[in-house]
Amino acid sequence: MDILTAFGWLAAVVVVERGARQLIASRAVAWIAAYSLLGVAAVAVGVGSPGGRPFGPAAAIGLALAIVGYPLGRLLLRDVPSSPPQDKLPTELAALAGFVAVAEELLWGAIVEPAVGIVATSALFAVKHPLVDGRWRRTLGLFLFWLGLGLVRAWSWPVAIALHIGLNAGGVLLGHRTGRDQF
Repeated sequence: MDILTAFGWLAAVVVVERGARQLIASRAVAWIAAYSLLGVAAVAVGVGSPGGRPFGPAAAIGLALAIVGYPLGRLLLRDVPSSPPQDKLPTELAALAGFVAVAEELLWGAIVEPAVGIVATSALFAVKHPLVDGRWRRTLGLFLFWLGLGLVRAWSWPVAIALHIGLNAGGVLLGHRTGRDQF
């Protein structure tokens, strides 16, 4: 796969997610619908299993970036969440920690990233978000988050998936605890 195919996946994600969010009132239910379709498409195309390098400094840096990258990027670009989460906790938790995290790992992590590299995939992943929701101040945080996951993924794909699920779940729980949507 080349960069044009990677941009094709970017376009597919934007069209499917925006379409679902326009058709379905609940953001979390729209995510479940969109990322169910995208995950099935990724599996249909065929996903590999990236990773397998020994744990080293890159994986340690990746763990740190995945954990602090999103909040750090948002802080640097002054993206302060102010609105409450849009959906009930169980629905949002299922959407973001289940469907979205797994489908993103299949699509971006196992298809796009091996083809175009961690940095380019991080940029595409970050750009996708404001194309869907118009919130550009999250891009640096999303770039750093995905860059961290990519470094972890190069070491262990299962750990990257678990970390992605855990961080999304943590963001949902934090958002509901503070009344400030993290997504």
